[in-house]
Amino acid sequence: MRRVSAEIIELIKSGQSLNRISKKTGLRKSTLYYHYKKLNGKKTKEIILNFRTPDQLGEFLGIFAGDGYFQFRKEYHYTISIAVGAYEEGYYRALQQKFSEWFQKQPMEYTSYYRGKPSCIQLTYYSRAIYDLICKYLVWEGKKSYSIRLRKLDIHKKEFNLGFLRGLIDTDGNFYAPRKRISFSTVSKSLMDQVMLIVRHNCNLNLTYYVYQKKGRAPLHTIALSGANAKKLIDLVRPRNPSKHGSGVAW
Repeated sequence: MRRVSAEIIELIKSGQSLNRISKKTGLRKSTLYYHYKKLNGKKTKEIILNFRTPDQLGEFLGIFAGDGYFQFRKEYHYTISIAVGAYEEGYYRALQQKFSEWFQKQPMEYTSYYRGKPSCIQLTYYSRAIYDLICKYLVWEGKKSYSIRLRKLDIHKKEFNLGFLRGLIDTDGNFYAPRKRISFSTVSKSLMDQVMLIVRHNCNLNLTYYVYQKKGRAPLHTIALSGANAKKLIDLVRPRNPSKHGSGVAW
């Protein structure tokens, strides 16, 4: 046991994620987390909220609304994770950097695999402070994706709203270069109502709105903008995800 404990401690000190250490040693994450807490004790770096501008706070909340989830687990307590497709390496690297700035602590990383290939990367924090921040601004009932929304939308807070829209487009938006078309989709009707108000009042743009529903599925609400409207939205929102900002497109 001493040899195993010493090996775990060395791996933890090396900065590797618990997910990677678990694969190397075959030990459960709960066991590894015990050693992690024992090793770091009170020296574990605390989360410090560091959003320097309203649009940065709005962006994080949009990211969580789009691709984030919360789970309360006995071992890790308040677990907040953001899922990024393994193919979106540019966006994953950008989020890794921004999260380290916003929370003054680097996120833990967990990789999911499908048929032996990386499919998803999760950026994770165990933090009551981040959970409280999310609950201060966002609300949902039951399954998050069906009802997620801002607790209160103030159309006069343009900087915050554009940041929120950036986070949503970076996660649940789509840019189609051949048609110069940008769209955003969600199954939360309440969230879509808020997004349409932001686009109309804070961006002064016209949009197309439609609903698509597969049998047995929740309705998918979508807005779309094309041509000059799409370019203006991108210029205002400034998506961080390389696949969503139309770089290199001849407008």
